[in-house]
Amino acid sequence: MTNKFKLAWGGALLAVAGLAHADPFYLDAGVNYDPTGLGKVCSTCTSMKDQFTITYGSRTVVSDTDSSGGLSVGDTTNTVGGYGYTGGIDVNSITSLKPKQVFNTNSDNGFNSAYYLTFSFANLAGVVTSITPSGLPVVVYSGGLIQMYLYNGSSTINFMNIKITTGFIDGVGTTLNGEADFTGISDLTYANLFHSGTYSCNGSSGFYDIWKNCNTTGDLKINFASHFDSDLNHTTVTPNPDGSTTITSQHNGQASFAIPEPASLALAGLSLVGLAGIRRRKNAA
Repeated sequence: MTNKFKLAWGGALLAVAGLAHADPFYLDAGVNYDPTGLGKVCSTCTSMKDQFTITYGSRTVVSDTDSSGGLSVGDTTNTVGGYGYTGGIDVNSITSLKPKQVFNTNSDNGFNSAYYLTFSFANLAGVVTSITPSGLPVVVYSGGLIQMYLYNGSSTINFMNIKITTGFIDGVGTTLNGEADFTGISDLTYANLFHSGTYSCNGSSGFYDIWKNCNTTGDLKINFASHFDSDLNHTTVTPNPDGSTTITSQHNGQASFAIPEPASLALAGLSLVGLAGIRRRKNAA
């Protein structure tokens, strides 16, 4: 098995595992926007959700690290995207919460009518590990920061960040994994917009409160997992005079959160060890 396919197999496994083991969450905007809504966790809350869908645009510059005059393995990449970089909220936003509100059921309590959620990211750093037959780079990401915003009709408030820890893009799909982070958040009005449906400590299930007050040992993370498909009809690859390449694209996908207990982390570790053993036995055969 080549390194390329080892990477794709492992990354896809982690992405699917992250989304499959998503924990329920809900939003509390602090206002009852939907008095007749059903299933709400509280009067100012949505119903319980397990995923959200996203659309966004991205722009990647691949540096000609080896001066080959084009794309090649080892080139470094820098990606920006989302609100302000590739357009407005209409093309860069959280588009729905799942399960979706249908009439009064699974209430969204004003989401995408009274307020909207968008995001942006810059300096998503990566390295090209291979080139697809269609000429698109396979990139492994080493880190970056997604800034989440709430737009209430008059102002855009950065209420939470996602610190990207791992990820890759294979020319067709993008996988990003990380954790919620509130470092540098100055306006805490909506810092507890997201709430865990399964975990609480010190009487609060708000993500900010969990991050600030409950991660005393450093191993309690609000994990973020996502996978996005690239729209190949809206993907362009442009060679630049300096040998670098600019790639623009539009993406659609889904994301989720999970707060694993220590026992869950141990089980996940054992599962990956078991899968690695199976893979070694197949290779030996």
